[in-house]
Amino acid sequence: MRSSLLVILVPALLPVILILRYIYRLDKNEREPLSLVVIVAVLGAIFALPCSFVESFLLEILAAAYSPESVKYALIENTICVALVEELFKWLVIMIFVWKDRNFDYRYDGIVYAVAASLGFAALENVLYISRFGIEVALGRAVFAIPGHTTFAVFMGFNLSRAKASLLACDPRGLRRYKLLALIIPMLIHGLYDFLLSDQADAAGYGSWFFVFVILLDIIAWIVIKHEFRTDQKLDKADNSPVPPGV
Repeated sequence: MRSSLLVILVPALLPVILILRYIYRLDKNEREPLSLVVIVAVLGAIFALPCSFVESFLLEILAAAYSPESVKYALIENTICVALVEELFKWLVIMIFVWKDRNFDYRYDGIVYAVAASLGFAALENVLYISRFGIEVALGRAVFAIPGHTTFAVFMGFNLSRAKASLLACDPRGLRRYKLLALIIPMLIHGLYDFLLSDQADAAGYGSWFFVFVILLDIIAWIVIKHEFRTDQKLDKADNSPVPPGV
């Protein structure tokens, strides 16, 4: 029993721990309390449970409206029923449990907390996938799914930091704009990522673009991460530039 559990947990959690540790250690100015980062990751995993019920409910409605074989079905399934719902629940973790926390006071902090919530979500998802489909899916998820959730979170965290800076600058328009972007941009990226992996996209000739998309996404996400930790500063002093130089 114990060995079977280790066979599932080690490949499911190891890539999550390694990536989160890497993102966390880049925070040089005022490193976030490790206990809070872990709590955010655990909450991300907990929020994945109600998320699955919402997804199932929406997918039932979608199946009644469109043929599951159609490209339109795949687009709506992956952008609305999956990506929007999942990114919304991750976003809610930050807004409910971190947004007002005094430790969220530097620009890079948004990425740290968003990645923690996203990887907590991905960790539970990984455990469930490996439990259901076996150890053979672990490598593919470690190479694609876990880094994918990380990159979605980078864009969420980037915009949440701008939203927090707007709040401190008494800029309600900026606050609303960046809060919305923190949800919409990861949703669109996540939705396209999942759509390109779908059978319908492959049949329509779009599947071959998946690897190009992932490479470009990873490059842009790394540029954003590098910009944020190299120019990290207090949010009350941070600029609200929507796009970092070089992106």
